[in-house]
Amino acid sequence: MKRILFPCFLFLIFLVNAQDNFKYQTPHKDILDLVLAKPTPFVSTDDKAEWMLLLERSDFPTIEELSQPELRIAGLRINPNNFGPSRAGSSVNIQIKNVKSGQLFSIEGLPEKLRASAVQWSPDQKSFAFTNTTNSNIDLYVVGLSTRKARKINTTPLNTVLGGSYQWVNNNLIVYKTIIPNKALTVKQGAPTGPIVQENLGKSAASRTYQDLIKNPFDEALFEYYATAQLVKNDLNKETPIGQPAIYRSFSLSPDKNYILTTTIDKPFSYLVPANGFPHTVAVISINGELMKTIAKNPSSEGQP
Repeated sequence: MKRILFPCFLFLIFLVNAQDNFKYQTPHKDILDLVLAKPTPFVSTDDKAEWMLLLERSDFPTIEELSQPELRIAGLRINPNNFGPSRAGSSVNIQIKNVKSGQLFSIEGLPEKLRASAVQWSPDQKSFAFTNTTNSNIDLYVVGLSTRKARKINTTPLNTVLGGSYQWVNNNLIVYKTIIPNKALTVKQGAPTGPIVQENLGKSAASRTYQDLIKNPFDEALFEYYATAQLVKNDLNKETPIGQPAIYRSFSLSPDKNYILTTTIDKPFSYLVPANGFPHTVAVISINGELMKTIAKNPSSEGQP
């Protein structure tokens, strides 16, 4: 009998001890080096093929990134802490390479924990810009090829919930969307005051199935709060508002850079289609925010084939 109980007792002791350590474990160095081997960087070259940007990427997001909150509304995945998409891909390092000589240069002033995306060359291609995402903000940086120094130019955090982070106007002017400072979410989730009513017009139409749609008035308030942005222009030193805050689905500069074609989302928000199918207005405004012409007011895409 002792020969049977003794090994069982040791087995029980092993199980208890194995559950004592609840921290994440690190594998053997050989396995760790294999898994964390750096992937081939993305490359962006100027038009003259003189300079090349090497965008080092990581295939594995950190536990800190994965632990960030996520809102799933209007067909979007939103990080409510930084007014941007959740779990977005990014670069963890940027280097500049001279194509002719092969010399590689590092960049001064990069954020300590770099998560860069949306890299764009300036029109003269003597500098480039990128957005950097943190757990609380999305900022815009500009790097000059001559100085090889990164400088944050925005004073108000960017809003990239609906994409379209920024566009160069000229070599010293950039247009982008920012959050609305000091604006609080006043609507709180609580007991509904009535049922959710949807109208049926008696038409038969195919309807696709989407995920993460708006389901109630609280979702509507969340979408409006996080998607509303202020369009601004920045001369690399100062931000100037363009027009009034709105839910900008997209914006595009005219070839002469004097006008902006905007698409803004209108109410009522749909419970059947995602944000890109909501009612929207297409208009042309000047670079200073003056309304030049309303092109179209399009209804919701509900019921469209």
